Amino acid sequence: MKNLVVKETIYDAAVIGAGPAGASLAYFLSDLNIKTVLIERKKMPDTPVRCAELVPKAFTSLFKDKIVGINNEINFMETYIEGKLINTIKSPAFILDRNIFINSLIREFIKKGGTFLNSSVFINAGYFKYDSKEYGSGQTDINLNTQLAGKSSSDPSTEQYCKVWLISIKQNERIVKLKSKILMGADGPVSTVIKVMNLSAQNSGKLLKNDFHNYCFLAGFQENLAKQKGYENNTKIFFYPYLNHGYGWLFPKKDSLNIGIAVSIDSVKKDGIKNIYSKFKNELIKKKIINGREKQNNCISGLVPVCGKRQVISKNNIILIGDAAGLCNPITGAGNFNAAASAKVVSEFIDKALKSGNYTILMQINEEFKDYFGRSLDHAREKRIILEKNWLKNDFNDLIKKTWISFKDYWCA
Repeated sequence: MKNLVVKETIYDAAVIGAGPAGASLAYFLSDLNIKTVLIERKKMPDTPVRCAELVPKAFTSLFKDKIVGINNEINFMETYIEGKLINTIKSPAFILDRNIFINSLIREFIKKGGTFLNSSVFINAGYFKYDSKEYGSGQTDINLNTQLAGKSSSDPSTEQYCKVWLISIKQNERIVKLKSKILMGADGPVSTVIKVMNLSAQNSGKLLKNDFHNYCFLAGFQENLAKQKGYENNTKIFFYPYLNHGYGWLFPKKDSLNIGIAVSIDSVKKDGIKNIYSKFKNELIKKKIINGREKQNNCISGLVPVCGKRQVISKNNIILIGDAAGLCNPITGAGNFNAAASAKVVSEFIDKALKSGNYTILMQINEEFKDYFGRSLDHAREKRIILEKNWLKNDFNDLIKKTWISFKDYWCA
């Protein structure tokens, strides 16, 4: 095959995706001296930043070094329903410049000997089989569609062979193949690595394919506006009936404001995301929360995953983290903390598996994630189901109080 490059190096770990989950995992693995390759499809990771950039203060405790990229400190969250301030709660948080934060992690990863491949699109992966006694003999590229079906005499999990992933990536016009003992999917909610795991694109096979986006995502739109004087340094959350199944937000940075909405896919198909956002922004101007003369620095749109945690996180030496694992909160849409926390947990399991040579340890991640993330994410998913079933059917004020995190009723069963 023309333009085919096969690298002989065998990595301990290959991480697909250099967002908050993947960059954090690469950073943690480099601290453990684990030979890692970080593969990112974009030239510049995390650009544009498709995130409101808010993280809880506990986020910083995940990293041993002082993190780079904290833009602003927040102490309180205000919640508004139909334009009226309903409550203000203490909510210690930071707002990041997330691309600065992620780039700092990647720099540290490279400094400690990690391999970073940008502009590299993950295509597929299959088992690479080689004789453990004499490297090079019996080399076979096992077909992906059959190698997950079960053990056989040619399965690389049999004793005489070492199990290694042969990973195909595309760089410009050439195909590069890399070898790695463990494959990590940190490539977002619509993950390509999930296909290698032979899992369906959603948590349950009951969903029709055409319903996947409607069920699992909200549509998001956000502006970053140049900040003028007179803004309170609190986060603000807004609920209006026309922000179907979602909400609006204002998160103040030092010199700018992140203002955005997340709404149902159906409402976007009907009314258009920019039209819905314009209506919301006009409400903020009318309420004098912003003055309407702020200059736009940039705007972004994207999907906000709200489907909840996947049941299978680790399988066949493949591990999912961050949004690929379904760790974005189904009510708030927040995912940065869980992305980094999942990376921290997984790095420790990988270290144990590599040191012991026992890769079945990785299967314990499924139960660990259930214990670590399951309760809060399952609760949030239950609240989302209530929210979507009852939107505009009952008292709107009461519904929001039962399904938003700043109200005590949210925390009730």
